[in-house]
Amino acid sequence: MIRKNRLKANLKAGQKSFGMWLQSPDPTFAEITALTGFDFFILDLEHGTGDVLTAVDVMRAAACTNSTAMIRVPSSDPITLRRIADAGAEALLVPMVETAEEAKRIVDACRFPPLGKRGNAWDITRAAGYGIAKDYMERVHDELLIVVQIETELGVKNARAIADVDGVDVVFIGPTDLSGSIGMPGQTGAPEVEALIAECIAAVEPTGKPLATVPRRGKTWQQAFDDGFLFVAAGSDLYYFRVAAEAQFRDWQAYAAKTRVAAE
Repeated sequence: MIRKNRLKANLKAGQKSFGMWLQSPDPTFAEITALTGFDFFILDLEHGTGDVLTAVDVMRAAACTNSTAMIRVPSSDPITLRRIADAGAEALLVPMVETAEEAKRIVDACRFPPLGKRGNAWDITRAAGYGIAKDYMERVHDELLIVVQIETELGVKNARAIADVDGVDVVFIGPTDLSGSIGMPGQTGAPEVEALIAECIAAVEPTGKPLATVPRRGKTWQQAFDDGFLFVAAGSDLYYFRVAAEAQFRDWQAYAAKTRVAAE
């Protein structure tokens, strides 16, 4: 069933929104994240192991909360975009967008005519409550959030044209792949990368489209908000689990070493 997209409403109102990444397709992680109170989470189908079916489980886990489920698709492939949209994604994040033409193809795949070219099967799709949500076609344009990621030098050069595409709601700057696109992988705080990020911000701001990002070297999520980004995704389920597991194991190692010494 279609519901109000709180993340999109927040962005339209100019309110900051905070979320995190989910690499695991296990809906338990999504449920915990949503119940914790994050504004949104991003299920990563680009680098994660999930698919359309697991994405549906994750979206169901968030459905009874105030958290918006965003799905990062593997690419801008229109078939994948249509399937995820029909499955009920409230927000779509599309990686590696480099031109306005590509952004327009994304909009065409996700939005119904006259705004796009998406095929209509509202009476059988989960997005429309399998036909129960009679107001789906009237509301879907206002509720579906389309976010494009600029992650390459070419994307930065075309950022203004990409942001100008009608139907694109948010521009998301990805500093990690941006650094790789200029031969400096992982050096997200390098002056050359910072210059590209500043160039992208300057290009997008006149369009009025909100900007999103992740923390990077030398920039915390708090500083990203202070720099004018309206939504920031920080950390991931597997990262937090690994950090906690490593800390627990270090505690065990210290305890074991101490007790062995005492026994000797």
